[in-house]
Amino acid sequence: MPITRLSLSTVFIVNLGLAAGVPAAMAKDDLQMESLTQPATPSIAWIGEQNISAGPKDFTLKWNLWYGANGSRWYLYQDGEQIHQADISKNSPNAQSGSTQVTVSKNGNYRYQVKLCDVSASGELCSLSAEATVKVAGGPTDGDDLDYSDWPKPLKQNNQAYQNSSGKQVGAYFVEWGIYGRDYQVADIPSTNLTHLYYGFIPVCGPNDSLAQANPQGYSALVSQCANKQDYEVVVHDKFAALEKSYPGDVWDQEVRGIFGQLYRLSNAQPDLVILPSVGGWTLSDPLYDIGTDAAARDIFIDSMIAFIKKYDFFDGIDIDWEFPGGGGANPALGSPQDGAGFVVLMKELRQALDALSQETGRNYQLTAAMSGGVEKLSQVDWEQAAQYMDYINIMTYDYYGAWNGVLGHQTGLYAAPDAAIDGFSAHDAVQHLLSRNVPAEKIGLGAAMYGRGWKNVSGGQPDDPFSGTGGDGISGSWEKGIEDYKVIEQKYMGGVDGTGIDGFQLFWDDIAKASYLWNYSAGTLITFDTPRSVKAKGQYVRTNNLGGIFAWEIDADNGHILNAMHQGLGHSQVGQ
Repeated sequence: MPITRLSLSTVFIVNLGLAAGVPAAMAKDDLQMESLTQPATPSIAWIGEQNISAGPKDFTLKWNLWYGANGSRWYLYQDGEQIHQADISKNSPNAQSGSTQVTVSKNGNYRYQVKLCDVSASGELCSLSAEATVKVAGGPTDGDDLDYSDWPKPLKQNNQAYQNSSGKQVGAYFVEWGIYGRDYQVADIPSTNLTHLYYGFIPVCGPNDSLAQANPQGYSALVSQCANKQDYEVVVHDKFAALEKSYPGDVWDQEVRGIFGQLYRLSNAQPDLVILPSVGGWTLSDPLYDIGTDAAARDIFIDSMIAFIKKYDFFDGIDIDWEFPGGGGANPALGSPQDGAGFVVLMKELRQALDALSQETGRNYQLTAAMSGGVEKLSQVDWEQAAQYMDYINIMTYDYYGAWNGVLGHQTGLYAAPDAAIDGFSAHDAVQHLLSRNVPAEKIGLGAAMYGRGWKNVSGGQPDDPFSGTGGDGISGSWEKGIEDYKVIEQKYMGGVDGTGIDGFQLFWDDIAKASYLWNYSAGTLITFDTPRSVKAKGQYVRTNNLGGIFAWEIDADNGHILNAMHQGLGHSQVGQ
């Protein structure tokens, strides 16, 4: 129809409809259109924020026309798409209203608009309400509004691409706080070389004395996040880091930014990567002691944990890092003989909850746990019962020795040294204990350290044997006293990946323990750590014993050489070779 045949009022309505993304009907000619009366403008009644944490949410959308020409039909549009229409009786110029039920199933900001029309056989003449925006929260955040155009990211630093021909786990922890001082972001993760990515850490509301003592600022952040939450519910810890920090490609009204927004992009680009939220850790394990032994606390925790991974549905299950059932963690006041049985019940009920979620979503969810690499602590759990519910039992075969005391030893030895100060402190001892407890070998993950632990002012050591001495204070460390990243050790003390030591340090190899260490006899400084050589030995051990794989703490401390060695030890070939 030529535009010159439309009346002025019709031109206005058509333009208004097009501007709102709603096509307006046109009458056959001016005389027929002029027999219709344009209704007065309707207005949508106020609608509060909707919460869908318990599933799809129904709410009533109502509109009113307080006075003026009535309409005989109305339409409802959601984000420009018609979702409802209904005929209505006219009673001009009296008030007129209508309502309908709307259902939403995911988070987001939804735009609604009502079109009220006078309708006859010849056409319809309409008016549009102003848009009303309804915020929906509490449900899944599927990342629909993200830019995925440049993911996955290429490998960086010294990481080389490997083909995982063994099918074994190659995992690593990524920590929330690493985005600050280390400036290590999700885009830096060599994700194509990983089967599992563990996100550390998800805290639990409730008693957290260990965190309060070790990190008052972190404790304050957690208290803020736990406002209006029950004890034993899970929350994000650093809200800015996890949900708000902006990255390239983000926009201001994006529902989720921060690390989680980046993990959505990573998951979308690499759907076979298993991403798990790790609950607990050294200073965040206090509530787990109650959760393991108190059914009411456990119910709250499991319900909130399932809601959490439904809300942030790039997660593929749950990792529990309870340090440690039976005691011996950051809080010396915690731990009881009942913890071992409580761990079994926790694994059983988490497995049941994840299986129920699988029925709902059609996805498979993994359940893993990071456990002590020491036999004494491992022995507190009834593994004959617990293992059946778990996909991987990742034993932290590191931190055996460190500068918290003066006792010297290999902090991540594969085997015990002949003169080891403490029994049961080696990866081999831990693995053999689990195997003796009928844990299937394919469920056991061996830990690699992407960092070293060290002492200065060692006394009594010999030029070729520091372990005969006694440790002094911890080395300075870039981020924490007594600890240094592998990438720094390699550059600062080894003299490169193939170096043998610089500036007074000499690199040694213990062929019994299959462990590396740096020793500066004249300065009295000792650093014990994993090197590519020791990690390859661990990988070979995994193959020999048919274990489930190898994982590492923590990915931001590596420069690629440790992760490469994890693959090499498992017998994986470099892509293209």
